[in-house]
Amino acid sequence: MIDFLEEVNKRKEEMIEDIKMLCRIPSVLDEETAGENQPFGKPCRVALDTMLAIGKRDGFECVDVDGYAGHIDIGDKEEMFGVLGHLDVVPCNPTGWNTDPYDAVIKDGKMYGRGVADDKGPLIAGYYAAKIIHELNLPVKMKTRIIFGCNEENGSSCVKYYFTKQPFPQMGFTPDAEFPVVHGEKAGCHVVVKGEVDKENIIGLYAGTRANIVPEVCEAYILGNYKQYKESFIKYLEDYKLKGTVEEEGNHTKLTLVGKSAHASLPELGINAVTYMCHYLATISENKVVHFINDCFFEDHYGDKLGIKFEGLMGPLTVNLGICNYKDGHLQMTVDMRVPHEVTEDHLNKALNEKVEKYGLTQITDLGKALYIDPESELITKLHNAYVEFTGDHVNKPQSIGGGTYAKSMPNCVGFGPQFVDTDNKIHQNNEEISIDDLMKATAIYAKAIYDLIKE
Repeated sequence: MIDFLEEVNKRKEEMIEDIKMLCRIPSVLDEETAGENQPFGKPCRVALDTMLAIGKRDGFECVDVDGYAGHIDIGDKEEMFGVLGHLDVVPCNPTGWNTDPYDAVIKDGKMYGRGVADDKGPLIAGYYAAKIIHELNLPVKMKTRIIFGCNEENGSSCVKYYFTKQPFPQMGFTPDAEFPVVHGEKAGCHVVVKGEVDKENIIGLYAGTRANIVPEVCEAYILGNYKQYKESFIKYLEDYKLKGTVEEEGNHTKLTLVGKSAHASLPELGINAVTYMCHYLATISENKVVHFINDCFFEDHYGDKLGIKFEGLMGPLTVNLGICNYKDGHLQMTVDMRVPHEVTEDHLNKALNEKVEKYGLTQITDLGKALYIDPESELITKLHNAYVEFTGDHVNKPQSIGGGTYAKSMPNCVGFGPQFVDTDNKIHQNNEEISIDDLMKATAIYAKAIYDLIKE
């Protein structure tokens, strides 16, 4: 019997060095340097080149698809098993990290840095899992194709383009989710709300740069001397155990409120700075933007106040007000929702239109597709059995999630790890982390699962 965990540990130091090499690259979308063969900017291009170089170093065939994505083929069979990961990352907050977010620091058995868990570390885990099967010369009926894109955090246009140039694998998984195996993903949905709104005493309101992140910081600019707001705002911060500042800005006042970032699929794990800011502002302003946000989003992660609350087979609909930009009376905000497959776009539009019109606003809803694969299928069964073999976990079953992954980009593909039950890798947050032992175990699970699915 093959001891996959032992094989992984033999390659532990090499794996860690490869992860560090990738995580030192700040591969955030950079539109200023976007161009031919680097559609997502230079940093993402460097990350793509680095991953391709790892495959070339190990003697595998590597393909770059116009800078959008690439792949490494491990084996020479015609049919393919796919492992899909991504090299781009979300931005880091300028404060709140205990280490350099692009240095992949190891401390107390954990690796810290942007990308260690989402998704550079897990991508390397999938790569090494397939490499181990190849190096052990195990009999297989499929090759493993490691596919990596550079735009997952901003819409996954990378793999959409990639699959117009390359064929789909027969089956696969993306190491960009949780254990146990994820057989269902809610539909992603963006709602853009716009309007021209009388300013009252609100000069500006700003929060968030990505709709799929709970905004950690909100800034509000209001008319009047800071002294008239200082006492009430500081008391509000104390009452809700929040941090923030009051500053004099010429003839007006700047308020800053600090919440807690989180992935938009789990908004309840964060503290949405703009909703808490508006809860305060509603006590000092009649501005309709402020009251819309306070009335419809404050301390409600499930759309109850919007009139769209729903819980189906895949769990509840979730809501995150991710971006707010209100300046000179013009509002544009983006809401990220994760929607069970039973909910229709018509239903959402009807409810949301009814709500926003009360505040003189308009909205456009863009609902994506959900993913569902039979939990009794061969793919789900063998992935789950590999997980159980290494964890002994017979309690937690194949699951559905709100997070969107590359799994929706190809048929017969699902999310599979690497985050274990009752752990928190702080995805999209400050101090993103992953346990070295957990990463080694995940790699062994991947190796066992891939081999069970592709062996002759």
